[in-house]
Amino acid sequence: MSFVLFFILLFLATQFFNILFRGYAPFISTHRRILDKALTEIKLKTNDHVFELGSGDAGFLRAAEEKYPEAKFTGIEYSFLPYLITRFQLALKKSKIKIRKKNFFKISLEDADLIYCYLNVGMMKKLGKKFQTECKKGTKIVSLNFPLPDIEAKKLIQTDKSRLFFYEI
Repeated sequence: MSFVLFFILLFLATQFFNILFRGYAPFISTHRRILDKALTEIKLKTNDHVFELGSGDAGFLRAAEEKYPEAKFTGIEYSFLPYLITRFQLALKKSKIKIRKKNFFKISLEDADLIYCYLNVGMMKKLGKKFQTECKKGTKIVSLNFPLPDIEAKKLIQTDKSRLFFYEI
């Protein structure tokens, strides 16, 4: 029991540090109906490569894999505990989703056909420049609640208390 409590406290301390001092987004899962709404607006092709930045439990990738099993899926998660738990869960389910423990500012997005993110204002501001310089023409970006400040959304969908922003580079 104390082992579990230790990991919970470690996770909370890490989250607090990353949010307060590094400006990272907190670990918050997206409700399934919002994921389903986003996926109804997206049409993936057989070989499309989907990224989830700050993937946490890879909720978007899991939902996308159910709908488009032929696509390629990569989650990028920097925090160790969510990365480890998600990797274990995906291995148990024999999912083809790949989770990488990386800083998404230090990976290339040139292969991305679709990018999903649920981050924060500061991260989206930094990512806007990265998307414009690294992503190929036609890359689609879906952001939950936080717009890209220098890119005009092609579509905005309001769902209950959430907003889905759709972009194309």
